[in-house]
Amino acid sequence: MSATNPTACLLTVLAVFLSALPSNAQEATFKKLTAQANDLYRQANYAQAVRVGQDALKVAEKTFGPSHREVATALGNLAEYQRASGNYTEAETLQKRTLLLDQKLLGPEHPDVAVDLNNLALLYDSLGRYADAEPFYNQALEIDQHTLGPDHPDVATDLNNLAEAYRAQGKLTEAEPFLRRALAIWEKQPTPNPRAIATVLSNLGALTAAQGKNTESEQLLTRALEKWRQAVRADHPGIAATLRALGATQVSLREYAKAESSYTQALAIDEKAHAKNSNQQVAKDLTNLGLILFQQRKYDAAEARFQRALTLDEANYGKEHLIVASDANNLAEVYRAEGKYKTAEPLYRRAALIDEKLLGPDHPDLANDLNNLGALYFSEGRYADAESVLKRALVIKQDAFGPNDPKLLPVLDNYAIVLRALNRNTEAAAIDARVKEIRAKSATP
Repeated sequence: MSATNPTACLLTVLAVFLSALPSNAQEATFKKLTAQANDLYRQANYAQAVRVGQDALKVAEKTFGPSHREVATALGNLAEYQRASGNYTEAETLQKRTLLLDQKLLGPEHPDVAVDLNNLALLYDSLGRYADAEPFYNQALEIDQHTLGPDHPDVATDLNNLAEAYRAQGKLTEAEPFLRRALAIWEKQPTPNPRAIATVLSNLGALTAAQGKNTESEQLLTRALEKWRQAVRADHPGIAATLRALGATQVSLREYAKAESSYTQALAIDEKAHAKNSNQQVAKDLTNLGLILFQQRKYDAAEARFQRALTLDEANYGKEHLIVASDANNLAEVYRAEGKYKTAEPLYRRAALIDEKLLGPDHPDLANDLNNLGALYFSEGRYADAESVLKRALVIKQDAFGPNDPKLLPVLDNYAIVLRALNRNTEAAAIDARVKEIRAKSATP
């Protein structure tokens, strides 16, 4: 999601003895603090931006009084810094104060009111409240098109943000023309803005990936990376996010070596981050990288990434969490591929126990765990044990999806193999016929 830049205004870290300064010196201090905070924000140093932004607000209120345009500016900037830092309650309070003050001082149709509306909507985006964000984005777009014209950069920002709210709600058809129009506006500006272009290209790349247009997505995201690298430092989170999206697209295109490179670069950036929940993102990067390495049969390397992801996620979420169950399953898959069956089994069992406890005994995710455990038992020659867990997995899947759903196919395939190993060939042939019928009905290759 593209954040609207804070209203350009002012910032540094002097909050001492301000009462002794003459008003013109206080105003200069306010401008210096604002400039510093905005610079920290652009560098994604959000926690420090919050601290300096709080100083700027104090100076503004002392210098100009509580109902002044510069106070609204300081409020709006601080709200955005708090949002970027993940402090959403504080951000919402500040942003609503900003909107009310600007509407009072400037009127309801002023472009700065549109900025406030945009930023409030962006906050709701951060909370996953996309339907709540949508009308605020629409109001901002209407104001900016009316007051600034259809090709103004602020209109491009509005279009991008509204499109992202649509995309988050799965409204891909509605989102696409807004993103393409936003990109066209930015690209024809007389003064290039590579960061803005990178943002829209990244969002359009994610949209086209969701539409299954993976080749176009890869091209868009590659262009986005070039623009990001022109605009920001090499370890900026925008670069990491685009690399993750590019890696996912490359996986869809089965370009595993390229995906490995993209995920490795994203991981290197995220490991340097100091934002809230950075360890959670690092664990996700490690999982993505581990899966790519597994696809390429680089089992030792995959094992190391999955083990580290599991350790991080246990620290992030505790020992019994769905993400931890997924990590345990991934690590078990590597051990099974390496033939380390005794090491894999307790991890598969752990994943199954967590999922059964948190999701219940009839959940399809538990059936997936049991299917994996059955495959392990087959690899060990424990055919009776394999048949038992696969039978339970099949019952769960049938109850959840019906007897003819393609989601049953992995379990049915494994079940038929195990039945043959048990010399129950007639039953296996019946399963094979059922698999063939399901594939024919669903056109599943």
